[in-house]
Amino acid sequence: MNVPSPGELYWAYFESERPRPIIIVSQRKLNLGKYVVGVPLTSTNLEKRWSLPNCVSFEAGSFGLTMDCVAQCEAITFIEKEFIILNTGPIGKLDGEKWRLLLHAIGYVVCAIFEPE
Repeated sequence: MNVPSPGELYWAYFESERPRPIIIVSQRKLNLGKYVVGVPLTSTNLEKRWSLPNCVSFEAGSFGLTMDCVAQCEAITFIEKEFIILNTGPIGKLDGEKWRLLLHAIGYVVCAIFEPE
C-alpha cells in the first residue's frame, strides 16, 4: 500500500460525494497507521481567503491541481487513509517554497511561527 509523504497532494473524500484535494503534512513514519494529518484545499470564497495569513493559494495547473484553490490551514485534520485515493499515487508534490508557505500558515494558526528546514 502507498504510504503518503509530507507535501504530497491526494484526492480525499470528506463530507461530500466528490473528492477534494488534500496536502499531507504528517511525518511519513506516522502515516503507516490508520490516519494521516492533512490540510484540505477549497475552491470557494477564493477572493476572501487568497490573502489570509492562515491560507496558502494555489493556481490551477500547479502541483496537479485542476482549479484555483487555497489550503485552509485552520482546517488541518486527521483523516482515515481509507478516505484518501492512494492507489493512483499522489496528484502532485509541493516544492520547497510552497511547503515553507504552508508550514508558515500552519504555524500562524497554532501561534508557532518558525522556519522549516
